[in-house]
Parts: sequence; structure tokens; C-alpha cells
Amino acid sequence: MYDEYKAGRKPMPPELAEQMPVLKDLLMALGYKIVTKEGYEADDILGTLAFSCKDGDECYIATGDRDSLQLVGDNVKVLLASTKMGRPETNIYDVKRIKDDYGVTPHQLIDIKALMGDSSDNIPGVSGVGQKTAQSLISELGSIQNIYDNIDTIDIRETLRNKLKNDKDSAFMSYKLGEIYKSVPIETDYS
Repeated sequence: MYDEYKAGRKPMPPELAEQMPVLKDLLMALGYKIVTKEGYEADDILGTLAFSCKDGDECYIATGDRDSLQLVGDNVKVLLASTKMGRPETNIYDVKRIKDDYGVTPHQLIDIKALMGDSSDNIPGVSGVGQKTAQSLISELGSIQNIYDNIDTIDIRETLRNKLKNDKDSAFMSYKLGEIYKSVPIETDYS
């Protein structure tokens, strides 16, 4: 779809790669399930497992990847690890926290990324649209689809309208690139 997607990612260092089998064995010995599927990214496996989280269950995703915030739901929370002023911290994200922090629903975070892009994954977005503008547009208009369905009538600056029109294909491609896949063919019942 887009050859540049995640093209800047460095491969796993060999010294880490050689430790992975030992780590997997240790985790399994501690009772954890290891889920992999050839041809799918870990994000997509997490998305599939989160999407299969049943009513009444409480599911948690522990990660350092903000992309996982789009998976937050009524019974799915993200424990996001980060560093603030050189100190590690973990924040718990639920639907309310995402609404409070970003002004949108978890699923609308994909729309924000589609507009602003993401340099860490080489997602282009719309040239000249940053986080504040993207958040404001999605908060007011709901989705990139709604923006483009009403592009000639929405109340925005003409320069922004032109940027959006010029990069329409990029915005929709960026949406597809940013959305975590939720239908990996894996076992999802681990109760």
C-alpha cells in the first residue's frame, strides 16, 4: 500500500534477538500465553485480542506504544509506559481519560493520526496539519470521512481547506496505515 510505511525502523539488535527464545520460555513457564502469527504485526494481534474482549471481562494492554490507545473500549484499558523528566511512569487510559486528554473517542485517534501523520511510522498525513489542528477538526467534525464529505461547506480557513483537498488521498491512506487490524486468525479464548 505504501512502501515507506515503517521504512525507518531499525531491525532488532542481534543481542536482543538471541535472547527472545529464552524470554518466551521464561514467560510460558510463568503461565503467560505467547501469541504470534506469521505475516502479522504484534499491534494487530493485540488489536484482535482487545476486540475479542468480552463483556464482563477486564482486559489490559501494557505497552509503550501510543498507537494502542485506539484499542481502548468499555472493558479494554491501556497501561501506557513512558518517561517523564527522565523518570519512568505508567498511565492508565480508559475511554474517559482519552476523551479528557484528546477531546475525542479512542477510535477517532486514528482520524487524528490520518490528518497529522506520524513520523515514527512514516505515515504522511496531510502536509502542514499538526496535532492541534487535527484534534480540533476531529473533535468538531467527527471523522476524516465527514470532513471530506463536507469539505466545501465546513467553516475552516481557505489555506487549510486547500491543504486538505490536496492531500485527500494521503489522509485516507494514512487512516488505513494507522488503524490497527483486529481480525488476525488466532485463538482468542484464553479464559
